[in-house]
Amino acid sequence: MAKVKTGPKVKRKGGGVAAKAKKVDALAEHLTGAPAIVVTEYRGLKVQELQDLRRKLRAKGVEYHIVKNTLFSRAATEAGRGAIKPLLTGPTAIAIPAKGQKVDEVEVARSVVDELRAFRALKVMGALVGERAFGPDEVTALSRLPSRQQLQAMFVGTLQAPLGSLTGTLSAPFSQLIHVLTARGAAA
Repeated sequence: MAKVKTGPKVKRKGGGVAAKAKKVDALAEHLTGAPAIVVTEYRGLKVQELQDLRRKLRAKGVEYHIVKNTLFSRAATEAGRGAIKPLLTGPTAIAIPAKGQKVDEVEVARSVVDELRAFRALKVMGALVGERAFGPDEVTALSRLPSRQQLQAMFVGTLQAPLGSLTGTLSAPFSQLIHVLTARGAAA
């Protein structure tokens, strides 16, 4: 019996090993410079909700990517961020600062946690900040902290307050002398 040709060969959607290796390299490069990575489970979100979530996070300087656990695990290992592997279970998506954006760890966590209220199906699995893996509760606590800029402003304000009062204390006798001399000059 002759072979029956059923149609043209269909290429796989994934693009093969070479395309996957490129994806792993691109992910590893992006992970290397990221101060924080928040891992979420997106099960139950509709496509339109995912698009809305991406749009809202992009406005805050955060990218939201759906990743394959195996490829992301390899990229994390390649980038020296292997501590994130235990968080990679189920349908996984990551929130990571956009390339070229100066977004700190707190802003990434705050952006994702703020969107949890709007998207009930979204679930935070954890995060990787530096070399340390955080659980869901720790990510929520991290999101409540002030940002790096706010902390720096508070620190500078704390340093300036005593200096300002010292300046006022030292200049008070001179200003009182000037007021006395001005009053005497006006009376004479």
